[in-house]
Amino acid sequence: MPDNNHLDQYAREVIVPIANPATAPALLKIATAVCHPEEGLVIALIISLGDSETSEKSIAALKPIIETFQEQTPHVELRVHNATSIARGILDVTREEAADLLVIGLRQPEHGQVVLGPVVENVVATAPCDVLIYRAAKKLDFERVVVWANGSQPSRVAAHIGIVLAGHQGATIEAMAVQSYGRSYYQGAARIEQTLAEVPGANFCKRTVITANNIASGLLTRLTDDDLLIIGFSRGSQLERWLFGDFARDLLNRAPGPVILTARSAEYFSVSERLRRRFGFFRPTLTAVEQSELVRQAEEMAASHLDYYVLIVLSAFLAGFGLLQNSAAVIIGAMLIAPLMQPLIGFAIGLTTGRFRLIQRSVLSAIEGIFLALLIAIVAGRIIPSSEPTAEMLARGSPSLLDAGVAFVSGLAGAYATARKDIPAALAGVAIAAALMPPVVTIGLGIALRDAELATGAALLFLANTIFISMAGWAVFFWLGMRPQLVEKSRSRLYTSLILVVVFAVIFVVTLLNLSGQAVANQQAIADELRDVFETADAVIVEIGRGEPMPIFVIVRDDTPVTPQDVSRAEQVLDNLVDGAFKLDVIFQQIIRSERQATEEVEPDGQSTATPGA
Repeated sequence: MPDNNHLDQYAREVIVPIANPATAPALLKIATAVCHPEEGLVIALIISLGDSETSEKSIAALKPIIETFQEQTPHVELRVHNATSIARGILDVTREEAADLLVIGLRQPEHGQVVLGPVVENVVATAPCDVLIYRAAKKLDFERVVVWANGSQPSRVAAHIGIVLAGHQGATIEAMAVQSYGRSYYQGAARIEQTLAEVPGANFCKRTVITANNIASGLLTRLTDDDLLIIGFSRGSQLERWLFGDFARDLLNRAPGPVILTARSAEYFSVSERLRRRFGFFRPTLTAVEQSELVRQAEEMAASHLDYYVLIVLSAFLAGFGLLQNSAAVIIGAMLIAPLMQPLIGFAIGLTTGRFRLIQRSVLSAIEGIFLALLIAIVAGRIIPSSEPTAEMLARGSPSLLDAGVAFVSGLAGAYATARKDIPAALAGVAIAAALMPPVVTIGLGIALRDAELATGAALLFLANTIFISMAGWAVFFWLGMRPQLVEKSRSRLYTSLILVVVFAVIFVVTLLNLSGQAVANQQAIADELRDVFETADAVIVEIGRGEPMPIFVIVRDDTPVTPQDVSRAEQVLDNLVDGAFKLDVIFQQIIRSERQATEEVEPDGQSTATPGA
């Protein structure tokens, strides 16, 4: 009985990127053969890079080929997808469709060499599913399928695919094992039997043991231009070694007929791998090319240049004027042009990939921008007269967990928009700048107004925003597949990067707890002072809102009604505790006690005695 190792149990949806009319028929033929005959779907994918004229020409050339296959089976569908790059388009469709198999093609050897190209390399290395690589040959049809059998799990997958293709084509199939001189024939035969164990249709497969010093040379001596060679191997580092090693290079370059390489994840049968495949839709892993491009972009974003300084100056002045005028519209204008998000994104990418020079440049650029904005805010606060902070300034001088949440979500949105080129870049600037420039300017205005509490609160908000945005950016880039080892093959860089992440995570948690505890501490301090006003109350609960004037709600639980004189005394206490205007609302919750409770007296030792005559 077949088990979960067999292709016919999981190839329900197959993606076939096509661009060349010469190789499209062979790719579609293989895809329809390995796809489930009843429940399967083959998507013939055409990637459009935005050039409508070129796309229409490509569709016109490929559509008749696809229609020919649609006449043979109704499970073939044409799909055109717009993308910023061919590799990204293929990976996005594969992920969004939750495909089981991706069939991609290579051209015939040119001047004796097969050229993989960056598209194939990036797709094979990053694909969220199994990959079947087809190298075309001069002849489309084949009369025999040859499977290299070495007893491994990937070779079993290759054997199953070979049996399916042989049955679909009406060809014979032969499993070949290659062993060196001096070994017993039965050792090679045992590897063949291990490969074909429990593979359906294995009894129709011919077994052949070849003796040779070199595996590739041994196989090539038995191949003709009428043979289809299938080799199975695991994904990962083994894939890289085989794609660029002598073995695969010899077979891809010298095999007279077509060649298929089946790439299956080595951890396919583990629980983690199955979960990764199931939830792969939510993880658009970046290709190596996209990661390199993102690092180059981060290096540009982390650099201090004239445009960066000009935008800092303009956004700081706008934010200062908006805060002093209590104008949200002007503050939004400052958010739209503030460039402080750039060094933070660069910092997050440097932290994720272990590029410490990028981290250093990002930190220096951020510090330069912050000090420049502070200087402008102090000057603006001195020039423009203002007797007290405005509501917009007070809102940024009293940080809370909600502000931290805004910063964290802004960091997520900004990092994701930076990594995904098909999302408008303006989203990143608006999302992150909204949480950075206004607090920086508020610090400077607080210094200019000699309001230490306002400046300290805004500084805490800015520090929290910076940490939360950076950690959110790191989380997004890590989620998208960026790692230190992808940039530098150095364990020390990897470990140092992890240490930095842990340090920032600790600061992240401490800041979060500080913001959480600050509001609680302020409310508790006011409640303690008000207990002297409401001396007989069983409970005094304080809740502080946000706004201008600042709303303060005091809940008093007592069996004695609260009088207007008590409220006036409470306002006098709050005048000494709260800076700025406030609005006090006292909510009285009367406690009604039973007659027994009213007449009982509790002794110091805890025993109660009834009043005489009760």
